Amino acid sequence: MDIIFCILVLPGMMFLFPIGEWAQWHPGYILGYAGWLYGVYFLCREVLGAQLLKGAKGILTVLGVLFLVAAITFLMSWSRVDFPRDADTVSGRMEMHQRAMWVLLVADVTIGLLVGMYSTRIQELAEKKEVTAALDNARSSLFKRSFDAVADEEIQLKSDYRTVHVPLSAIQYIESRNNYSCVHLDHQEDIVSQIALKKVMELLPEGKFIRIHRSYIVPVWRIESKSLTQVQLMGVKEPLPVGRAFKDSIRGTSNDEES
Repeated sequence: MDIIFCILVLPGMMFLFPIGEWAQWHPGYILGYAGWLYGVYFLCREVLGAQLLKGAKGILTVLGVLFLVAAITFLMSWSRVDFPRDADTVSGRMEMHQRAMWVLLVADVTIGLLVGMYSTRIQELAEKKEVTAALDNARSSLFKRSFDAVADEEIQLKSDYRTVHVPLSAIQYIESRNNYSCVHLDHQEDIVSQIALKKVMELLPEGKFIRIHRSYIVPVWRIESKSLTQVQLMGVKEPLPVGRAFKDSIRGTSNDEES
């Protein structure tokens, strides 16, 4: 977009000026104004466009800068430009070159601000995507290492008068339901067993599961984010609450920083 504007659009718009006469009698003036327009464009492109995305304060900053730009352009547009064969040119009249200067300035600022806003937004989204991808990769790596650590381990629970082998790697979390424990699993039906949550905790390998609430046990490696009030698990839609008596257990995990 910058190349198209700087090489094609702006030079094309410069023909709003009386190029033939200016090239002969005032080339320095038109080159100076072209440089001014390029400077304004890159100011809007690199600085002011990004400011517009920062809310009311940013908008006020942009308006203040554009007021200064307009004031400078005003002084430039009212400067006397005489041609030897144009004896009627009078300082203070809205001559052809003056109208052209304002048309060019408005187009210059508009395009610069739009390109600046869109490029800043695209850059922010790209950076956010990179950060998210990095976090996802880190979490996936941690999950895989922890998953592999319990891949071959299981516990046995009684459910519906039969013994069920529960692989530890498939456990999302374990929930207490009165005198029963409900084991929530990946891509499988829940397993309900008439056993207290405390007894289930004793069956689980130490350090790989923690109790975060009187009603919940969670695998440490599934903790995606945590605070002192709730825990978000990978693969589980809703966060689980943290009980007051179990906050020290949460502080002891290292999967994520506390918020």
